[in-house]
Amino acid sequence: MNDRTTYSSWMLSFLVGGLAGASVALLLAPQSGKVTRELMRRKALETADSARGWKDRVVRRGEEVRDEAERRVGAAASALAGNGTDVVASA
Repeated sequence: MNDRTTYSSWMLSFLVGGLAGASVALLLAPQSGKVTRELMRRKALETADSARGWKDRVVRRGEEVRDEAERRVGAAASALAGNGTDVVASA
């Protein structure tokens, strides 16, 4: 496994453990069940909104990277097609 996959697995495990711990703490809190359920519902909605925002940022960044890669490949292809001898001579 590469370092990025190991880090991602570690981070996901950490987050899942944190959510499980928070859920247990809320369930055992000295509040009524109705108040606790409402608090858990609000936190779940906040977490879902946060995840959607994170996903949108990741998708936007992926699109930016893709566009930059397309631009660079196009520029390289143009350079090779139009100036093949210059590229070889400068290498």
